[in-house]
Formats: sequence, structure tokens, C-alpha cells
Amino acid sequence: MRINEVIREYRKAANLTQEQVANYLGVTAPAVNKWENGISYPDITLLAPLARVLKTNVDTLLSFNEELTDIEINKLVEEVSELAQKEGFEKAYKRGEELIKEYSNCERLILYIAQILNAFLKINGVENSEAYETKVIQWYEIIAASEKQEIASIAIAALVSKYTEKEEFDKAQQLLDRIPPLGYDKKLMQAMLFEKQDKYEEAYEIYERMIYMDANEICNVIQILINLLCKEEKYDKAEKYAAIAKTSAKIFDLGAYMENIPDMFIGISMQDKERSLDAMEKLVKGVDSVETAARSDMYKHMKMKESSNMDAVKKMIKRGLESDKEVDFLREEPRFKSIIELLK
Repeated sequence: MRINEVIREYRKAANLTQEQVANYLGVTAPAVNKWENGISYPDITLLAPLARVLKTNVDTLLSFNEELTDIEINKLVEEVSELAQKEGFEKAYKRGEELIKEYSNCERLILYIAQILNAFLKINGVENSEAYETKVIQWYEIIAASEKQEIASIAIAALVSKYTEKEEFDKAQQLLDRIPPLGYDKKLMQAMLFEKQDKYEEAYEIYERMIYMDANEICNVIQILINLLCKEEKYDKAEKYAAIAKTSAKIFDLGAYMENIPDMFIGISMQDKERSLDAMEKLVKGVDSVETAARSDMYKHMKMKESSNMDAVKKMIKRGLESDKEVDFLREEPRFKSIIELLK
């Protein structure tokens, strides 16, 4: 049950009116009415007194014994994502904050809402973004303290990235040190167990997902290396890595988008207009190929969620190209303007 339903049910079970509950807590009856209708929520300082008045405990009040299903979590996160795309970041943030208050025991929901709002915060160029970012960081910090290591590590990684961007390197390092070193891969062991049980479909799915994830990680790390080499103007070595990344993206069916990122990085770093624009054009035209893997025979056993956020991806790329000072040398080029138009 939701907290408003719990309050209503336990109030009635205790034979109390809304006015009586309000008097006990030193609030107004309309405030209690709003709690019961899900319009607002009790302040955190009132939870313990409210639980005593209703002859229950805070855990029951917050439904700590109830967990949202993965399907329910995904629907709520999609709701926030759609609000961000259709009605703007502020409405999405407000809804996300409401959901976190309502399901404050659901750590996975808090993590996913923090992730989705953080992504749109970067995309949309939101006013007063620092205040929103502070709140997102607070949500990440809540999950970073979770006893569930899997989601705690994801939140810690997000915080490391945040504090690195802010150049708060000591904080970033302290957080990074909290992530346990990798042990033997549980996924591989699970796949081998499925195989021994003749559950081949399940085994294939895990093996294929491992290949897909590792291939993406290899390409991402190579792109980071290329960026670093370009900063040091070690272009010969950067070219070698770019060739490896491009070949890897082709071999593992990662799509034209992944294939052309290295060339674009090098072209921009060298201020080579033709190379930069060629790669940029291929990359932008290949945005939809992010879903190439979903159609690949190589990953036919993998259950892939169909992306509904291609518009958001295009918007993010467009904003990046428009704001990145490193591409200033391309701004007056007709081809660059045409590429921006493709992203509208």
C-alpha cells in the first residue's frame, strides 16, 4: 500500500477522525486530508509521532515490507522520462521527487529516477541546474549507503563522476575506494550452470550479453584513450586505436554511431574540417543504429528493451555540438549547420 492508503486505513482502524489526528500532531485537518489523498506527504519529523498515534510503526507506515516489482519501477521511471521529454525537466523533477517520497523504501526506484533526471539535466540546459544537481547527488548518496552492493556501486560510480567533474578529487577517490574489487564473474558461473542443466537459451542469453557489454566497454575505453592521446598530440597512436575501435564496433555489431566516434574525436582535435564533418555526419545519420545490436543475429537470444528515447539522444548530441567550444572552427560551415538540422 502507498503511505496515504496506510494512513487512512490505520486511522479508521483506530476510530480516529482526521481532526483528532491533526490535533495530536499539531497540524491542520486539511493537512491530514491531503496526506490521505496523496496530495502531499507528512514531514519526516512527524513520521514517528504519526505512527504512534495510529498504533503502528514507521516501517509499516512507509510500507518497508513491500517492494515494487521491476515492471512497476520501469513504468514509474518511464513516466518521469516522458514528462521530461514532453513537458519539461521541472515537471519531471517534481514527479520524480513525489515518487521518491512515496516509495522511499524502494532503493532501485530512487537510483533510476536519479539517473534519468541527471541525464535530462545535462540535455535540457535547465535553469537553476545547480540546485537540482545538489538534490540528485543527495539521492545518489542515499543509495551509495545501501546494503545492496550492486546498486550501491552504481550510485558510488555516479558520485565519483560528479565529484570528478567538480574537481573534488579527494571525495571522488574516497568513494572509489568503497567499490569492492571484482571477484570471479557471477554471470559466467550462472551461464555455465545453465549449460550443465541443458538450459541453453538462458546460457546463450548470458554469454551474448557479456559479449555485448564487454565490446561496448572496450570501445568506450579506447575512445577515452584516443581523447587522452589527442590531448598530448600523439596522433599516430590515436590513429591505431581508432582503427581498432572502428573494427571492433563493426565486428560486434555496435552500429555506425560507435564506429564513427573515434574519427570525430581525432578530426576535431586536429581541427581537420573535412574529417570532422565526415565523421560527424555519419555519426548523426547513424544515431538510430544504436539499436543495431537488437537486430543482430549475434545477439538473437538477448532480451533488449526497445529504446523510446531516440529523440532525447538526438537532443543531447545537438546540445553537445552547439555548446562545445572545440567545434567552434566548424560553426560557419554549411555542412555543420546541415548536421544540426538533422538532429531537430
